[in-house]
Order: sequence, then C-alpha cells, then structure tokens
Amino acid sequence: MDSAAREKDRVRPVQATLIIVNYNGRDLLAKSVPAALEAARQAGGHPVLVADDASSDGSVEMARAGYPEAEVLALPRGGFGKTSNAAVAAARTEAAVLLNSDAVVSPDFLPPLLEHLRAPDVFAVGCKFVNPDGSLTDTLGNRTSGEWRHGLLHLHHETDPARLTQTCPQLYANGAALAFRRDKWEELGGFDHLYRPFYWEDVDLGYRAWGRGWRVLYEPGSTVVHEQGGTIARVHRTARVELMSAKNALLFSWKNLLEASLFRGVCAAQARWGADDVLIGGLPPRTRALSAALRQLPEAARRRAEEQRARVCADSEILARASGAAP
Repeated sequence: MDSAAREKDRVRPVQATLIIVNYNGRDLLAKSVPAALEAARQAGGHPVLVADDASSDGSVEMARAGYPEAEVLALPRGGFGKTSNAAVAAARTEAAVLLNSDAVVSPDFLPPLLEHLRAPDVFAVGCKFVNPDGSLTDTLGNRTSGEWRHGLLHLHHETDPARLTQTCPQLYANGAALAFRRDKWEELGGFDHLYRPFYWEDVDLGYRAWGRGWRVLYEPGSTVVHEQGGTIARVHRTARVELMSAKNALLFSWKNLLEASLFRGVCAAQARWGADDVLIGGLPPRTRALSAALRQLPEAARRRAEEQRARVCADSEILARASGAAP
C-alpha cells in the first residue's frame, strides 16, 4: 500500500453498527431506538439494529412498524450473551456498539468512541453512564477497575465526578453501551456462554482483551443515560439475580486467574466459605453460589485451558495496566 492509500485509510471514518439488545422492553425501545437513530445520523450515517431475544410483548412488531430505518433481527430465546453474539455476527461493519434497551445515548456520543477504535491496540471503549436525573450516584460502568481479594475479583465503578473527566484505561466496558472492533471481538469469541444467564460477560471480555495485550478505554465525551438493572429486574427476582452474579464471579476466577500464587489464595478463600457456613453459619448465599458454579466446573476448566494458550499478559499486569498504573 502506497503512502497516499495509507493516509486515505487513516482518515476514513470507522463504520459501526449500533445494536440494541432487547427482551420484552417495548416501552424502553420507544426511547432508546430514536436516540440511537439520531446519534447514527449525526455521526454521518451508521446502521441501527434491534436484536430481539424472543420478546412476547410486541417489541418486534412495534420496532418494525415504528422505526423502519432500523433493521430488526428476531432471534430465538438465548439470553443476553447469545443474542448479542448473534447480532454482532449479523453486522457488516468493522465496529459495533452494543446497547441495552434501557440505555439512551446522547446525540453526539458516537464520534469519540469511533475515533479511539482507529488505534490498532484498542479493543473496546466504554461510555460515561449517568442516571436519568443526570447524577452519578451509584452509577455502574464508569472507569472500572478490579482487585483480587477474599476469593473474588472485586470491581470498582468510579462515581467521583472529578475522576470522570478524562479518557483513561479501564478494566472493562459495561455491556450496556460497549463499542468495539469486530475483528478483535471475533478473535475473543464474543461473550462467553459460561456466564449464562447474565452478568460478568462484559467483565470477562475486557479482562481477556487486556490479557491479549489490547486496551479498553473509558470515554467521558460519550454520555449514556442508563436505568441500572432496568431490563433484568423486570423478569428476574432479586434473589436469583444476586445468586447468578455470585455464581458467575466464581466462574470468572476459575477461568481467568492464571497466576499460580494468586489462584491458590483465591481457591483457599473460596473453600473457607463452605467451612464457615458449616461451622458458624451466615454465608448461605456464597455457598449456594459455590454449589451452582461447581456444576459448571468442567466447562470452566476447558475455557481456562483456552485462555492459557491465548494469554500474553500476567494477571497482575492486567490489573495494573487497566488501572493506569502501568504503561
């Protein structure tokens, strides 16, 4: 490729498909789809795709009738991860932006994300999430980081406005509004079905991307109004949501923590949960999660072996780079 061709490729706009993943969120689509269409239009024209996970509330019919500019992909029931993977596979652009149906993007949110995706070592970029009232109180997904302690990866979501003004590395981009390069997504295999039915798929994706030497960024110039848990809370009891999140946190550690000394410490801490519950009580949610996760242990072991073959960065390096503490 000559210099003129290289320069033309460098300035060529990155094309992205905006994918809204929906399950029985007809009323949510009435806000999220128009916002996505306007953002796509303002950014110069990008396709918008509604990926429906076998809704029974008329979502598909409403989206097709109300928003003919958007493509609607009606899929069999598969859950968030499978539906997202199918939608990304159906896209034909070099990048994609996954959006929850309860995420309403700002009109100018797309260009800053796509600009970052020009860099060859950037896998994904996450947005700045705000509550419907514009506040940051208890928001999830902003400038994420993590720390291994007490048997799990403990996640931190920044809520201090003073620390949310600059582009910076983060551990993972929240799946409610996640922009990424499709070639790298495909190399990672997309969301791992190990984490069915929901939660930790996006953490796993970001961690594995860092493990391959790629970067995940936080971009405050791309704002999304997000009703935290607005979709899952509609169809699942709180106790089930908490159990699945705890189960998948365990599976994440078994699959992804490859440093021997760290892994031994984490497994020892997890083993103490069961002993403590027998001896003194008080930890039934954790022991129930452990029991549920053990049923998926063979599957997690296979995924761990795959990750070992692909990993180029140590666990301690992943967390340091993702927090901005290492180059």
